Formats: sequence, structure tokens, C-alpha cells
Amino acid sequence: MPSESQRLSRDGGPSGGLRPTSLIDHWRSARRAGEAIPSYEAVVLGTLGRHADQAALIATADGLPTRILWGGSRFAAWLQRSETAPGEIGCAVSDLGEDVRQPLNEVVARALEQGGPAQTRCDCVSDGIVTGITFLALPLSWGAEQPLVLLSLSGQPSRYDLVKAIFGATDQGMLALSTVRGPDGRPSDFKVVAANEGAARMLGRTIPDLQWRRLTDIVPGLVETKALPRLFRIIEAEHRAVFELSIPVPGEGTRHLKIEAGCIGDLLALTFVDVGDLKAREASARLLFENNPLPMWLVDRDTHRFLAVNDAALTHYGYARERFLAMIQGDLEPAALAVAGPGLPRIHLRADGTRIEVNLFERVLDFHGRTAVLAAVVDVTERRRVEARIAHMAHHDALTDLPNRVLLRERLEAAIAQRRRNGVGAWLLCLDLDHFKSVNDTLGHSAGDALLCSVAGRLLQAGQEAAGREATGEGPGPDRGRLGEGVLVARMGGDEFAILVEDAPGPEPVQAERVRTLCARLIRSLGQPFPIQGQSVHIGVSIGVARLPPDGTDPDHLLRSADLALYQAKAAGRNTHRVFEPAMEAGVQLRRALEQDLRGAFAAGALEVHYQPILAAGSGALTGFEALLRWCHPERGSIAPAEFVPLAEETGLIGPIGEWVLQQACAEAARWPGDLRVAVNLSPLQFRDRRLAPVVARVLAEAGLAPERLELEITETVLLVENAANLATLHRLRALGVRIALDDFGTGYSSLSYLRAFPFDRIKIDRSFVGEMESNPQSAAIVRAIIDLGTSLGIATTAEGIETETQFDRLRATACDEVQGYLFGRPMPVVEARRRLAA
Repeated sequence: MPSESQRLSRDGGPSGGLRPTSLIDHWRSARRAGEAIPSYEAVVLGTLGRHADQAALIATADGLPTRILWGGSRFAAWLQRSETAPGEIGCAVSDLGEDVRQPLNEVVARALEQGGPAQTRCDCVSDGIVTGITFLALPLSWGAEQPLVLLSLSGQPSRYDLVKAIFGATDQGMLALSTVRGPDGRPSDFKVVAANEGAARMLGRTIPDLQWRRLTDIVPGLVETKALPRLFRIIEAEHRAVFELSIPVPGEGTRHLKIEAGCIGDLLALTFVDVGDLKAREASARLLFENNPLPMWLVDRDTHRFLAVNDAALTHYGYARERFLAMIQGDLEPAALAVAGPGLPRIHLRADGTRIEVNLFERVLDFHGRTAVLAAVVDVTERRRVEARIAHMAHHDALTDLPNRVLLRERLEAAIAQRRRNGVGAWLLCLDLDHFKSVNDTLGHSAGDALLCSVAGRLLQAGQEAAGREATGEGPGPDRGRLGEGVLVARMGGDEFAILVEDAPGPEPVQAERVRTLCARLIRSLGQPFPIQGQSVHIGVSIGVARLPPDGTDPDHLLRSADLALYQAKAAGRNTHRVFEPAMEAGVQLRRALEQDLRGAFAAGALEVHYQPILAAGSGALTGFEALLRWCHPERGSIAPAEFVPLAEETGLIGPIGEWVLQQACAEAARWPGDLRVAVNLSPLQFRDRRLAPVVARVLAEAGLAPERLELEITETVLLVENAANLATLHRLRALGVRIALDDFGTGYSSLSYLRAFPFDRIKIDRSFVGEMESNPQSAAIVRAIIDLGTSLGIATTAEGIETETQFDRLRATACDEVQGYLFGRPMPVVEARRRLAA
């Protein structure tokens, strides 16, 4: 017996009419209740009607079509349209062409999967014509067998000319050319077979104007170009080519085209695009490249060989163009000079061997069909040099070129961080030059600057010895002051210096001894005379030492500790060193408390002026009093002037306190009888106020005291500091009519020169000489010499500090004018002074 498939193929064709308007409606109406899909018998047998001609029955297996069992005449005709492996009714689906098999597989699988109608489009290509139609698939049950699928052609087929579709789908120009051959059989021209709108537009013509025309007629001057022979070679060799061609276009000028050409036999196909804008951009880029003031070049990305260089590069690097183009980029930057790290300038060499630092700005691009790198070069040599100089200046002293306070602080922070990492400590030495101001004021600032530079050189010498290095000179340089990793010499400002000494290997006692040795070397070195401007200048140095970490674990604390130790070194007599001790901090706290108490006492009127009698040496008669400041602290009792007067000078209180003492003394002296005078001491710091003379004039006027009854006592320090300005102030005071006395005469460096500089009214012999008159013949001789000097110059003399009758007798015998001391009366409160006057 025949199989069911064979029976369907032979006898199962549809017959009879079909009234429903839709095949899908018919499929749905044929489905009985409870059925997922209708049966083959219900849908097909005798009921398809007009749909039978365009339908086919498809057998399936495992969800895919396997064989066409039968088909109508229209469907059979459709199968013949495929150009690849045309199928027949009864054929296997696998025998169908790919253009039919692929959509058939798709629509059948989807219909079976979803159990309902499915559609897809099928396109067949034949003779350059694309015909498309829609497949409609309806799944059908077939007893216990695999499901069947009824396939129908839905709607009207569409037809498209493939060449026209391709020609019309692009904006590029496309020409199909037939080869015209001459009598010798060789190509002589081409004839336009087909053209698209893009070609017509680019050639400045219409499509009908192009059709069947000779190419040489369409493109004037083509014969004179290399393009026509190139097209002939393409036909003869049957290969492809890409080239550019510039052609005249009526009414538009010249058009630049990029042409791709290929052939099949004598049929030549051209595709071309307008590259005019690209050519214009290339011309602009070439102009920008060639005339750019920045050096520029192109290098092959793979070989790094130079492909092009501009004139600026030739000038900047000093190479001829031929030499440049024979090099690779690496020839400009030898490995020995390469700078590592992103963002850093590169080191290049010019033709003459000069090193320059440059930044390269690079971009990858296509250059005549190869990948290239375009580079613009910015020479940053001078900028980097300036930046380095600015950075150096920010961290170094302008005068000595030593590291400054900023760099010292950075190194301190680094030393502290190192201590945390590996336990290595360090020592900080703060140095202050002794007697530097005297040199600066007497010899001038230029001499002071020269001295500071010489001091820096000796500090470096000592530091280099401490670092275990030999001296390298005292000239400025980028590493001046940095003596290896272990020692740094810095200038803090003015006459203050600092040295940071990191620990070397060894126990703590060895480190301490190393620092003590360095301090001794520094004191000894700076104690040697300095030849400055033809003179031998002598100074000293005081040193404060702090230890990391015991004396501080941050830069501020370490500097403070070293400063406290320095203060103690100065208090100890200068030209020595002191290592910080915690007790020094207590002393500072006590000093700060004393300063606050002094401010409070002055504000509350708790300071007093005492008066010490001054007598004529010959008659013993009272000639006046010296006004002396006293302070009785409520807790500490009487505080010596030597303790609180320097504090007043350091804190700036000496100005208002000095003016107050002057007011009190003048007001009191105005009450005294006769011509008794009052002597008032002036601090050197009071001379910084250029209003000193007007203040004295005002105080005298307010007190009603005659100017000749006021005697102002100054020390030699006034003439040491700002000599010219202070001398002018002294002359203004003298012009008021007051007397000027030189106090503590004989203890300074140039006492005799001061007598020549200013006509003092009186010189007061220092108590240190008077006190030793009985025991030291030299002191007695000095006293006699001073009195004789005063007599010769017409300057009165006063001896201070007389405590015994013997001292008084000797002074009276030497014609001393006046005497003062405990023998005649201690400094006394104003009430006692008044009683003394009354008696």
C-alpha cells in the first residue's frame, strides 16, 4: 500500500470552492473545540478553492520542513524563479535554493512553535531582478503523524531592478562602461552603459546626457592625463585600481575625484567620490604644517623614521632636510638622556650637540596610506630653567644662596618622618652671630652682607667636615648648603643660621659628642677674624641645640627648643653653646609671666621712680639727683632693673615707660630749690622713635622745668646703632638746652671716638673702675686718665659707685667734678628725697 505521504502527493490535492474571504479565517473556522490546531482534512480536502493555486503542503520533522508534498501551479512557478538549485513539486526542502530554503525554514518553524499562522518575506534573484513575496504558514494536524504545514503565497509579488537599486542607493558616483576597441583590438575609449544620479551630479550632467556617450567626450582633456591609460591597463590585466583625478566641470570649475575601478571582461565599473573638500583640508593642513613657527614632523608609527619635517624643525634642530629624513626619532633623544616619567619633558639633542628640553604633542593619522604620527614640538628649555631658578629662589637665601627657612622646615619634616620609619634621630643647631649689628652699623650694610657671606662659607666648611666630606668651595650652586644626606646649613634671616645634623651610625653618646665637636668647631671658626673691606672684623657665635625626638617631634617645637637653648647661650655670656633642657621652658614661662606682670604694674601705676643724690666732689654740696626706675613686685618683692629693664626693651614697653619716667622726674625736679638738676637715663631703643626730641620739649614745658636742669644719660650703644640718625637726634636734644652725659664711660669699644663725634656735657666713669681703685693700680690709673681727659676737653666728670671714704678721698684729690654712690645715699623714694632736700 502507498504511504500516507505518497497518497497525499498523488490524491490529496484540494478540490471544490472556498467561500471564506481569508485563508486565515478558514483555518480558524476549521479548528474544532479542544483542538490546538485544525486537521489537514478540515482545512485542505475539497475546501481551499481559489487559494489552492498558490498553496503548497509541507511535511515536517522535529519542527522543520522536510519535503514539499504538493503545490499549486502558481507556487510551482514561483519555485522556478530561484537562480540557485531550483526546486520541483515533491522535492526535498534541502534541494531548494538558499533564497527559498532560508525563509521557508524560518516561517514553518515559527508556525509550529506558536501553533498558529506565521508570515515571512521571501526574495529571489534572477537575471538582475529581485522578486519578493510573503510566505503564509498554517500548521495542520495529521493524525498521529508529524504535523503538516499549509504554505501559501500571500499578496502580490514585488519586482526590483538590482542594478538600479544599487545605483540609486548611494550618493557616490557610479558608472558602468563598455570598452571601445580600435582596429588593432586594443582599448581606445569607453562608452557609458549606465550611470547614477551621483555620477551625473559630479560630472555636471544629466543621466540621459551621459548614457551611451564616450568617456573622452564627457571628460575633456582625459586623453592628456594618465587616467585613461590606467583604465586601459585595468581592462587588459583584469585587476582593480584606486587613483585620483581632477576634471573640469561645466559651470563649477575643477572637481577632484577619488576613483575605484574594476572590470568584468570588457565591462568597466567606476565608483568615485568628490574629495575636493578633503583636498582643501589637506592643502590647509600642509600650509599649517610647512609654515608653522613650531617645529613639526611626521614619523612612521612602526619604523619611527621621519616622513616629513617643516622648516621650523630644520632651523631649530640645525639639520639639513635630507639628513633629517634619513633619521629616526630616536636619533634626537639618545637613551642616556631619556627622562623617565609621564608628563615630563623629553631631552633632545640639536645637530651641534646642544641639549634641549621639549614637550611633544602627538596625534596618529593616515599619511599616504600608512599610519603616521604627527608631532608638534614646544621647546621648554628656557622655561624649565626659569622654573628651576624660581623654585631655587623660593627655597634659598638670596644673599648667601644657603637653604632658607622654608627648605629647612621641609628637611625637618623629612627627618621627623624618617625617625618614625627607622628610628634615626637628628640634631638642630640654631646660631646667632655675636656683635654682628656693631659691624653692620659701623662699617655699613655692604660690609655686613660680605660678612654674612663669609660666615656662610665657614659654616659650610664646618658642616662638610661634620658630614665627612671635603670642602667644595663657597660659590653658589643648586646644592649649596646640602652636605649629603646628613647635614644641612641654612640661613634663617638676619644674622641667624641653622644646621640640621642627622644621626650617623653609632650609640647616643657618640652622636652627642659629634654635635659638641661641631659646636666647638663652629665657635672656633667664627671666632677667627674676617677680612672685610680691608679691615679685620671680629665676631662670635652663640648656639642653641635641640634633639629629635626628645626636644620636639614637630618642626615648630624643635625650633622653639633650639631657640630657648640659644637664649641661654647668649645669657651665659655669648660665644658658647647650650643644649636644650626642660628647665629652660620653665624659665621662659617665668619670663612670660614677668612680662605680663610688668605690663600690669605699669598700667596700674605700680612702678616707682627713686632718686640717688649727686654731690660736688670738692664741697660735698648736693648738685642734683639721678632718677632711677624701681619695681616692687607684690609676690617677688623688689626686682632688679637689670632683670626687668631688658624685658621692657624686648617687649616694646621701654618707650611708654621711659616717657613716664621723664615726666615724673621733670615734674619732681621743678619743685626743687635753686639750680639742682635731675639726670634721666635713656634706652638706646628710645632713639628709634624720631619724636624723642619733641617729647622731651613737651615734657619740659608741661613740668615748667628749665632745660639746663635736665641731664639725659646715654650709653655708647646709642652711637653704635644707626650712628648718623642718633647723632642727629642728640644734636636736636642739645639744641633744646638740655645736658647730655655719656654713661658707663670706658667699657665700650670706641669710647674716645664718641667724644670726638659729639660734644658731651659730662662723662660718667663706670663703677667697675671706681670699685677697684683701692686694689687695682691699673683701674686707679684709668680713673685718673679719664678725669684728666675730661679736664682737657672741658667736659665735667662724675664718678659712680663710690662706697668708701678712701675712694672718695682719691677722687677728690684727682679733681673729679662730682661723685655718686652708696657712700652718699642709696636710691630713695620721692618722699625721702624731699626730706633730704628739706634737711
